[in-house]
Amino acid sequence: GYLIEDGAVGPMVRGATLTGNGPEVLRRVEMVGNDLGFTVGTCGKDGQGVPVSDAQPTLLVPELVVGGTKAANGPEKRRIRRL
Repeated sequence: GYLIEDGAVGPMVRGATLTGNGPEVLRRVEMVGNDLGFTVGTCGKDGQGVPVSDAQPTLLVPELVVGGTKAANGPEKRRIRRL
């Protein structure tokens, strides 16, 4: 995804982990894009795999807690919100 600040698309957010309660985040969705995309992959364990897929359009959620790592500065966690 991308950081949106002052209504403008900012830098891409990479290596992020979104944390929180899934149903609560879905209740706060403000906009849904028309760019539904599908991906296909494999989920596996101990050498066994099963095909999986998912699909989701772009969503606008006004505030999320995002965690991840920053190579030079170690762990980082910040709250991303619409400004």
